[in-house]
Amino acid sequence: MKRFVSSLVTAALVFSVTASAFALEDPVQNEIYNKPVTQIIHPKYVESLVERKEVEEIRAAYEEDIAKLEEEHKALHEEMKALERVKPVDEEAMAALREEDKALKDEIKAKRDELNKAIERVKEVVKYGEAAVAEIEKAQADFAKEESEIRGRIEEIRAEIEALKKEDPVDEEAIAKLKEEEKALNDELRVKRDALNKSIERIKLVAEYGEAAVAEIEKARADFAKEESEIRERIEEIRAEIEALKKEDSVDEEAIAKLKEEEKALNDELRVKRDALNKSVERIKLVAKYGEAAVAEIEKAQADFAKEESEIRGRIEEIRAEIEALKKEDSVDEEAIAKLKEEEKALNEELKDKRDALKEQIDRIKLVAEYGNDVIAKIEEQQALFAEKIAALEEKKNEVKEELKKLRETKPVDKEAVDELTKQEKSLNDQIKTEKETLQTIIDDIIYNAITKKEA
Repeated sequence: MKRFVSSLVTAALVFSVTASAFALEDPVQNEIYNKPVTQIIHPKYVESLVERKEVEEIRAAYEEDIAKLEEEHKALHEEMKALERVKPVDEEAMAALREEDKALKDEIKAKRDELNKAIERVKEVVKYGEAAVAEIEKAQADFAKEESEIRGRIEEIRAEIEALKKEDPVDEEAIAKLKEEEKALNDELRVKRDALNKSIERIKLVAEYGEAAVAEIEKARADFAKEESEIRERIEEIRAEIEALKKEDSVDEEAIAKLKEEEKALNDELRVKRDALNKSVERIKLVAKYGEAAVAEIEKAQADFAKEESEIRGRIEEIRAEIEALKKEDSVDEEAIAKLKEEEKALNEELKDKRDALKEQIDRIKLVAEYGNDVIAKIEEQQALFAEKIAALEEKKNEVKEELKKLRETKPVDKEAVDELTKQEKSLNDQIKTEKETLQTIIDDIIYNAITKKEA
């Protein structure tokens, strides 16, 4: 989906559902009202949300037209039935109605096909933007025109070949030339198709990351390709030198070993350069999408975590060494080993928590960079409000359940009272469900409005 990067707002968020003072008794985790915003707003959710909203509008417009046509079709069928009831049947009139029936069916089908194409186009527009889709369509149309011309010429060539084959004598040289021309045209078509695919891929990248970022990525890749070519060339030279040395009467094993070391070093260098390229490309994309400030914040968070991780892992290694040392003693101190193992387990859990916290932090930085602090705060405010409402409803429901339990345990059971409380429980469940759905709708609207505002 086409993104527009908003500036990073560094102010602290006002609301936090996780710290809500009115947490539910035994709350269900990962409900819409207590789920972290980072788990609600993810790329797939956003894409499907916008897609759904846009498709709804398109579908509504088309369905109205289709409904009218279907009403006409229904009325026509009634007319045909009425005509069939009159004997003798006016075959001429019936034939005219059948033609009209077929035309209406075709029109309805065409309208539905048009709707499906429009929906597919909307999905592409959601991902890449109107300008990019229009550019892709133009590129595809230009290719289709060229393809048609080339295929037309190929068909002509094949017809000429068939005609030549029927002559006596057969001009094999002329046929060979035509076959060469056909092959050249097929090659040209393949090249043009590959160029189209590359062009489309670039248009999509530009739509997502911007021209400057794509140009930067292309330059980085071109620079790497140049270095890679030089390194691979040297590797080939080394291999040739090794083969030459092996063919000598007195094989210089030392020289071969040195060359192999050089080859290994070059392969390692190439791998390092490729990794660096991938990291560079990833960073360019992140900056294009979220902004330099956000990426710098992410990198700092990652660096801080890496430092903590290193310290924790260092301590874990120390613990393992201590355990191994204790195991080698004559009198093994099982209690000390158990304590060390507990410490190791606690450190591993701490590391996992820190890694999870890092992911949450990075996801949040991205969200704030993309949608702004206000949008996130609005969502969390609504979550807090609805959490309070749902908590109250859950409390009432639990009270009803307790009353129901007591009633059912009392003999004879007051069926009327049980039925009444069961209705209340169902009503409360329905209210809770409605509140959750309402909150989801509100969140959808907040996000959709934020996106459309950015794109305006």
